[in-house]
Amino acid sequence: MSVQIGRPDITPMARGLVMAACRRGELPAEVLDTADREHLVYDFWVAGWSDVEIATQTRMSTYTTGRIRARLGLAAHPARERATA
Repeated sequence: MSVQIGRPDITPMARGLVMAACRRGELPAEVLDTADREHLVYDFWVAGWSDVEIATQTRMSTYTTGRIRARLGLAAHPARERATA
């Protein structure tokens, strides 16, 4: 018998793997439950990422990213200019 956290189809061990895949942009964040999506947005926000950058990496819309960030009480980060090589 396994203990389940979050969505009923994700075991605790698999949950960590799914979170890591979402952080890398390999899976869309919509596979996560609400609390995990909030953690994902928060972690990227702490690293200084803008809503657009977070949305692109996590495959969420900028609206959803901004809504989650606002729900967490976080101020928006301005988009950073990227160096081109």
